[in-house]
Amino acid sequence: MEPPKLNPYTQAMKNCLMQWEDAGGVPVLDETNSQFLANMIQGRFLQYLINMICSANDITDKELEKQLSIVLMNILSDKFFAIFREKVKKRPEIVYMIAKRIASIEEVYAQHKPRIDALFRSISRHYFEYQNFKIIVRWINTNSEVEKIVFLSRIQNKIKDPTLLKALVYILQNDKLGIAPAVFNRYLIKNKIDRLNSLVKTGDWKIEAAFVQQRMSGMINWRHYVEKM
Repeated sequence: MEPPKLNPYTQAMKNCLMQWEDAGGVPVLDETNSQFLANMIQGRFLQYLINMICSANDITDKELEKQLSIVLMNILSDKFFAIFREKVKKRPEIVYMIAKRIASIEEVYAQHKPRIDALFRSISRHYFEYQNFKIIVRWINTNSEVEKIVFLSRIQNKIKDPTLLKALVYILQNDKLGIAPAVFNRYLIKNKIDRLNSLVKTGDWKIEAAFVQQRMSGMINWRHYVEKM
């Protein structure tokens, strides 16, 4: 039986770790290796989050996955990963320990979702200093750009009328407050495509958008607060 194919980031970690196979204990890492492993760890954690979002929302379009990767990197880099980078500066050896843990677990449990979930949640707590993983997931999932990507995937999967699809994409592109998904999602989820089409054609969706905007004012303010942190 062939061993499971490793994620490219994990494979890169494994390849790097091979140079210390005969080392007893944790080796002293130079800056090049330390930075490389830090980047691979961040990339693997980012890929884990992307896979989680894509799986939960049936996103299969590679272009949307690429967009999601860019968005997550932008929102995580200055906050989430900044803590990790500061830790690595003080203790470069932690990247060896984390990389070794990821590689050893994924070699055995690459296809075992609960074990992989536990791995990255543990890394989040111990090395990124985010104790409550659910808060991180909520923060990411309520980001307006992430919501737009999820919504775009949903309409691509459900809308067969090219005119309606084009109109929804246009509305989404001009949605500065990020409320379009909240306006239209309930019709998509309940498969009320005719009703959705009517709202778009008549422009009545704007009336509903005003109510949604009022209802979401707290969430919008929370997004702005988080973005400025």
